[in-house]
Amino acid sequence: MKTLYIHADYLEFNVKKATPVAEDITDEEKQGRFEEVLVAFISVEKRDEDNPDAVAKAAAKDIKETAETVGAERIVLYPYAHLSSSLSSPSVGKDVMRKIEKLVGGDVHRVPFGWYKAFKISCKGHPLSELSREITGEEEVSKPEGKDEHFVYTLDGKMINPEDFKDGTECFQIMMKKEALHEESKLSGEPKYLRLCKKFGIQWESMSDAGHMSFSPKGALIFDLCSDYSWQTVNSTGLPVYTVKGTNMFNLDEGPVAEHAKLFGDRLYKIETEKHSYVLRYAACHQQFAMMRNWNMSYKNLPFGAFEVADSYRLEQSGETMLCFRTRRMNMPDLHVVCNGMDAAEEWFEKLDERIYQEAEKLGRDYEMLVNFSSKDAFEQHKGLISNLMKKHNKPALLHFYPEGINYYWTVNIEYHILDDMKRAREIGTVQIDIGNAHRFGIRYVDEKGKEEYPIILHCAVIGTIERYIYTLLDTAVQMEASGKVGCLPVWVNPEQVRLLTVSDVHQKRANELADTIQSNSVRVSVDDRSITVGKKVRQAKQDWCSYVIVIGDNELESDSFDVYVRSEDKNVKMTIPELIERIKGECANKPFRPLYMPRDLSRRVDFVDQA
Repeated sequence: MKTLYIHADYLEFNVKKATPVAEDITDEEKQGRFEEVLVAFISVEKRDEDNPDAVAKAAAKDIKETAETVGAERIVLYPYAHLSSSLSSPSVGKDVMRKIEKLVGGDVHRVPFGWYKAFKISCKGHPLSELSREITGEEEVSKPEGKDEHFVYTLDGKMINPEDFKDGTECFQIMMKKEALHEESKLSGEPKYLRLCKKFGIQWESMSDAGHMSFSPKGALIFDLCSDYSWQTVNSTGLPVYTVKGTNMFNLDEGPVAEHAKLFGDRLYKIETEKHSYVLRYAACHQQFAMMRNWNMSYKNLPFGAFEVADSYRLEQSGETMLCFRTRRMNMPDLHVVCNGMDAAEEWFEKLDERIYQEAEKLGRDYEMLVNFSSKDAFEQHKGLISNLMKKHNKPALLHFYPEGINYYWTVNIEYHILDDMKRAREIGTVQIDIGNAHRFGIRYVDEKGKEEYPIILHCAVIGTIERYIYTLLDTAVQMEASGKVGCLPVWVNPEQVRLLTVSDVHQKRANELADTIQSNSVRVSVDDRSITVGKKVRQAKQDWCSYVIVIGDNELESDSFDVYVRSEDKNVKMTIPELIERIKGECANKPFRPLYMPRDLSRRVDFVDQA
C-alpha cells in the first residue's frame, strides 16, 4: 500500500462521474468539507491482496499515530489510484478502505470509492504536513499448537493408541498403520489394474502435463456413464438438488477466492495474464459458492443440494501420480448440502454416510472410516454423530485430531477407505461439515424470524471422483480374478454389453436383424463381421470382456433360442433374445444408459494404439 498524508486547514471535494467500479452513495456523500484534517490519500496495491486484513490494520495504526503527532482534529481517507502502477482489484480496494475506516474509528470520514472527484486542499506547510508511506502488513498466521494425534475409537467408547490396537479388519489395520503410524509397504511389480486400463483405453496423456489422463472410446464411455451415475446417486437421496455448471478458472483478485486458495497451500495450478492471476479450481466449491451468494434463500428452501461434476486441478507431486487414483486433473462429482443449523447438518451427514456405504456394497466392497477433526472441541461437538455411525456399521473408527490453534473452515471430515488388490488403503468417498465458507462467500438465508443467517454446508463425494470410482470398478474386477472368478465389469458400465459373432457372410443379415432388436431396447450391441475364424472372434470377445456373446451360424438362422456366453458366470446359457434383453434390463435397472461410442461393426473400427 502507498499513502500520502497531508495535514490541511481544510479539504473540499465533489464527486463528478461514476466509474464502472463506483460504490453506491447517497446525495449527502457526494460532497464534503472537512477542517483541521489529516487527509490520507491511499492506493491499495495488488500485493496487499495476499493479506488485506493485516495491511488494513497496519495502515489504520500508522494513520492514527500520524494524526496524533501533527495534532489533526479529524481524519479523511481518500482513495487515490495515482500513487501506484500496480493496483489491487476494485473489490479488495473497497474492502480495505472500509476496514481502515472501521479500525481508525472516532472522527474519521471516507471519500467515495470509484468516482471521479474535484477537490480543493489547503496544506498547512509545516515540516510534517506532507508525508509518504509504504505499508506492508505482516501476515498473522495462526500457528498450530501441538501436533497431529491419532486414536482408535472403539464401539464401547474407548480411545486406544494405534500402537496398541490389534483388532479390526485387514483394511482398518493397513489404514491405521499408514495414517497414524506412517507405515506403508512398498509396491512390488506393476499394479494389475493397469492391464485393465490398457484394455479399456484409459491412459496418461503424454502430450500434457504429468498426471493428466485421456480416454479412448471405451474408456470415455465408462467415464461418462460413471459421471451420469454420480448425478443419479445424489438425485435419489430425497434431497432437492440444483445441478449447475461453471468455469474452472477463478480470479485471485476476488477476496473469497484468494482466502479459499490459501487454505489449499502450494498444490494450486495458477495462470498469469496481463492484468490478473487466476487459480484453476481444485473442487466445485468455487463455482457453487460463487452462485449461491446471489441466491435468495429462505429457511423454507433448506436443506437443498447443489451439484456439479467439476473438472478440478491439484498439483500433485509428479512422482506420486497414479492412473485413475492420484491425478492432477480430476472430475469431482461434488454435492454441497446447504443446511439451516447443525442439527440439520448432522442429520444429512448421517444420510449421506449411509448412501456412501450403500454404493460400496453394490460393488461388493466395504469401507473403513478415517474421521478427521479440526479440534478436540469439534470431536466433543460431533461425538454423538460419530458414535451413531460406528454402531450402524458395527466398526471402530480411526480418529485424526488436527493441531489446535488453526481456524479451520470445517469441523469434521470422514474419508472412506477400501483395501485394494495391492493391500493399500485407498480413500474413495468423503463427507465434511463446513462452517466457514458461507461467511467467506457471503451465502445467507432468511430464517423464520426474518433474520439473515449463515448456513452450514456439507461437502460430499458419494462415489469419490469419477476417476477413483473407475479405479474401484477395475480393482474389484482384479480381485475377482484373484479369487478364481472371471473378471468383469457391472453390465451397466461395460462398453460392450452384447456381441454377436458371425460364422460367415451369409449370417450377416440375421446378425444385423438381431442387433437392431437388441439396440432398440437400449442395450449396447456390436457385431463381429470380420473375415476371421469364429475361434478368433470368440477369443477376442472374451478378451474385450463383453458381457454376453452369441455366435450366429446356420443353426441360429431360424432358431429363436441361442447359446449365450455369460461372462459373469463363465458359461453358456440358453435364452431367447427377449429373455436376454430382460436380463440385461434387470441388471441395469436404475442405471444410466449411453449408446456405443464407436461403430457397431468391428470391421469398421480402427485399431487403437496404447499411448503409454
